[in-house]
Amino acid sequence: MSNPDEHLGQSHENASPAPAAHESSTSADDDWEPPAEFDFTADSPAGPKEDVIEERPYDPRPHEDGARRIIAYALIGLLSFLVIAMMAALWLGVIAAKDLKEFAVVLGPLVTLVSAATGFYYGTKSNGG
Repeated sequence: MSNPDEHLGQSHENASPAPAAHESSTSADDDWEPPAEFDFTADSPAGPKEDVIEERPYDPRPHEDGARRIIAYALIGLLSFLVIAMMAALWLGVIAAKDLKEFAVVLGPLVTLVSAATGFYYGTKSNGG
């Protein structure tokens, strides 16, 4: 009987080596092309071009106009409230006519603020705002 190691050695020498799995698959993959129904290179993107939203630069003028309007109306309302409250207090006898000069401390700066705010608001509005 022959040595089992010799038999094994002979079988390995006579057998052809099997190609590695990655070698056989890469050569087949290089030749593969997708079917024509999978070619999407000529298709246009979905949807018509009218649906695309155009970017416009930010324009703060509408927001500025709204803020100016709110400030001007609030100051006019505050001045109106103060004058009506003074007249009501005088008419009801809560304060005397000689005490009205004490309201000048509040009334003077408020009139200045109202004049500046309304002048700025209406001046800007008449210039094209």
